[in-house]
Amino acid sequence: MAERDLIEHEGKTRSAEQGEVSPPPVGRILSGPQFWEIMERWRVPDATALELISFSGRIGASEKRPRFRFTTRQQRITPEIDAALASAGKDSGWLHRKIRDAPFSRRTPIEYMVAHGMDGLADVLRFLNRLAMRAALSIPAPRGADKR
Repeated sequence: MAERDLIEHEGKTRSAEQGEVSPPPVGRILSGPQFWEIMERWRVPDATALELISFSGRIGASEKRPRFRFTTRQQRITPEIDAALASAGKDSGWLHRKIRDAPFSRRTPIEYMVAHGMDGLADVLRFLNRLAMRAALSIPAPRGADKR
């Protein structure tokens, strides 16, 4: 192993070169139950939630939610959107309202995310981050985006 490789041991990372131990990297990593909790909070039906993450299967006859693995990007972006909603002062109902402005073009953010996949999720995150920045700087929001 190279001297600069990091060694993972009991949830802690240490540098092989220095022998130092530090806590694991901090980040929002999403688990399946956390994803479903967010989808319930956003009032997104199970089938639509699976479309958001481009799940190729479907819910079986037993109506049990399927198990799946997230990509790294999927694990991070959904909690970031959830946090951005709060930062922008929006509730989950905002995700279900039609918005005239770009990039939505009279669609709801949920519809937009489903239609555009990961790029759509990233666009919604950028839009929410801009709203949060405008609120912080007291700049008026674009038409239609100011509804909760």
